[in-house]
Amino acid sequence: MKKIIICLFAVVSILSASAQNSTTGKSEPSGVNGKTSVLVIPFESKMYLSDIDRDLGKANELNFQDIKAKFRAALDREIFIALKAYFNPLSFYAIEPQESRAELGYIYNSIGYKYEVVPEEEVVKKESAGKKLIGKFKKKEKEEEHIEAGIRRGEVVSQIDNREKYMKTTLPNPKLLPNLNQKYKASHYVFINQLDIKRSADKRYVASEEQYKREIKVHYTIFDNSGKQVSSGAIKSRFPSNQNDMDKIIKLQFPLIAQRIVSNLLGPDVANAE
Repeated sequence: MKKIIICLFAVVSILSASAQNSTTGKSEPSGVNGKTSVLVIPFESKMYLSDIDRDLGKANELNFQDIKAKFRAALDREIFIALKAYFNPLSFYAIEPQESRAELGYIYNSIGYKYEVVPEEEVVKKESAGKKLIGKFKKKEKEEEHIEAGIRRGEVVSQIDNREKYMKTTLPNPKLLPNLNQKYKASHYVFINQLDIKRSADKRYVASEEQYKREIKVHYTIFDNSGKQVSSGAIKSRFPSNQNDMDKIIKLQFPLIAQRIVSNLLGPDVANAE
């Protein structure tokens, strides 16, 4: 019953966000209302990492699979909503479940994952009630310890790199985007690569933001329909350590993350004009 409720929550939310416009590439071609289409690919089931699910499970009476499914659907929904002002968003949650599973299975089998150094840390948070502050902080360069690989004085040594990394999507199957283009006619593809939820925020922020003890990190990659990477990275949002209400976490954190992803898709010129 819980899984049915979660599925209904996801479908109803997306359908209400899309109003009377179709969200599938089949019935709504690119260019409707002067807007091109953007397809959102939710993260693969195995790409969810959380160390607070026990707390969330007790507070929300959900098991691990239900928690993951709810976060996955909610993140997709918020990105869908954030895209609507600029594009015709397409969601796999708006098509038949059997078809959606088949399509996503093909996509997941056609992509790869690669760790990349985070070029710039993006942290989003609320400034006060009714106001949204999207802060972009340049990551302080960590002192790197570079040791030439080899054997010295009888000991094996290697290079150590402590820079923060994120999970990036790669496209090893050259037929993937042409096939998606033919079916969905999208101008861009937003891949949500991974969702992490950690107990502790970066120590650099603890002194000034003592209440923010947990952190959501969304890894993403955006390609245009030719396969060119438009944007890729990780976006973080921090929330209090005593917050276990999933609905509140989703309501307060996910819209900010979604807005930043869409902003990175639009590029600095359009984002700064807002």
